Amino acid sequence: MTRVLTRSDLLSVLDVGSCVEALREGFRNDDHIASPGSRVRGGLLFPGTATVLVPGLFPGVEACSVKVNAKFPGAWPALRGVICLHRGADGALLALLDSATVTARRTGLAAALGPMSSLTTAQGTGAPVVGVVGAGAQAELVVNGSCHFRDLQDLLVHNTVADRAADFAGRHGG
Repeated sequence: MTRVLTRSDLLSVLDVGSCVEALREGFRNDDHIASPGSRVRGGLLFPGTATVLVPGLFPGVEACSVKVNAKFPGAWPALRGVICLHRGADGALLALLDSATVTARRTGLAAALGPMSSLTTAQGTGAPVVGVVGAGAQAELVVNGSCHFRDLQDLLVHNTVADRAADFAGRHGG
């Protein structure tokens, strides 16, 4: 039976701490993956692109993924697609996952992982100052991922719409 995992299903199980640790482990083991993924990208007949990423491998797991996305710059979210999880032994389709949710989690939390895992404290105060450019979904994940590592002293937010930056900063103590 194929499982279908929607955005709300994924958000209920993909907590920030577990995602950050999985990303950290993935970066550590990247050079141990026998078959790196490849990307095929093409244009569409209307504004947008289609991308297929194959294969996604999981060390120690007998499964692989194929990610199919369509990107529509004028839409929100701009990226929409599905990740297909296949059993390695026979290719059976095990699950379909909302690609936009997984991709946003991976991108936003990976952006927090590098600097926050090795960041020194700001002016000896014990808590770092974090700055984000943009006040959208990715910025939310960068801030939430950063808080996984340590308390933030301050948050600086820049966005092309000042009210949106102020609202974001207010929600996160910036």
